[in-house]
Amino acid sequence: MPSRRTPTVLDLAAVAVLGLTIVGCATAGSTTMNIATAPHQDVDQTADGTTLNPYYAVVRSKILGAFRELSEHEDSPALSLMADDVQYTFDGDHALGGTRVSRAGVKKWFGRLFRLLPGRFVVRSVEVTGWPWRTRAVTTLEHEVTPPVGAAYWATAVQTAELRWGVAVRIRTHVDDMAKLVHTLDALAERGNAEAKAPPIVE
Repeated sequence: MPSRRTPTVLDLAAVAVLGLTIVGCATAGSTTMNIATAPHQDVDQTADGTTLNPYYAVVRSKILGAFRELSEHEDSPALSLMADDVQYTFDGDHALGGTRVSRAGVKKWFGRLFRLLPGRFVVRSVEVTGWPWRTRAVTTLEHEVTPPVGAAYWATAVQTAELRWGVAVRIRTHVDDMAKLVHTLDALAERGNAEAKAPPIVE
């Protein structure tokens, strides 16, 4: 269990960096967005950015910042705000699926994601509820997947995270089109990429 401590302002500000990831993590579900028409789109494409709650505003800002870093394949900011025994679940029975049960396991998972399905993120909405000691953040996002083999495409996902005092303890990513993700991994495996068919990282 993560250690308990008196919360600070930095703890509250940290609540949203879940990346998580997060995933990191929208790697399935094609959308109607045309990649060629938005080559320099900022990560923040939300229409729900105004809130009178300063705590929620900080949470939203940290979430967006985390996805900007993940778009550059930098996972340190997200990982530094996870509990040692964080549970991170990515839906599906494939090389990116399963549940990680440690921050070290999530770091390995990020590495696999970046190798198999690199790309950048666009966040469409961030909904934050609860108190600093029990926070729920739901992020709707899109991922411009640019796999080593095959054409680039847009994917969509919803990521839900539970946080305690700025520490992510549980994260789950639900993808919209699992078949598309599996097809992409199969194509990589057919071209000799053994990792695309590797067992899930569950440590």
